[in-house]
Amino acid sequence: MSAPDAVGTDAWLVDASVALKWFLPVEREPDGGLARDAVGRLTMRTTDLGIYEVGNVLVASSGWEAARVGAALDLLLEICGDPVPLLAEDRLGAAELALAHGLSFYDASYAAIARRLGRPVLSADTDLLGPGLAVGLREALA
Repeated sequence: MSAPDAVGTDAWLVDASVALKWFLPVEREPDGGLARDAVGRLTMRTTDLGIYEVGNVLVASSGWEAARVGAALDLLLEICGDPVPLLAEDRLGAAELALAHGLSFYDASYAAIARRLGRPVLSADTDLLGPGLAVGLREALA
């Protein structure tokens, strides 16, 4: 896997709202098919938070046993490489974005990291899509 800060210039920063679509049933996840189509078509990275968020949802609501959750997280890392950390310089930006757009600090952290890296966020989260802080699957795959 690549180094955490070695994010390619063509990489999308994927949040948990997209990554979860890779693992949960398509019937439950709108645009789940599109998210799966993105694998192999788009270069994607995620953040440390993305791993925690996906793990949390899978533990809380998938009905899966621990081994299956662990395997899904391993696959997430296989798809996205090493997670990109939230650095000290990102914290202020995340707080500013959260306050300016009424976001959780969690969601704002994806946008702050993406800004630092000069990369777009790939998301299905209307909180990020609404203010233009992320790009949706249809647009990214167009």
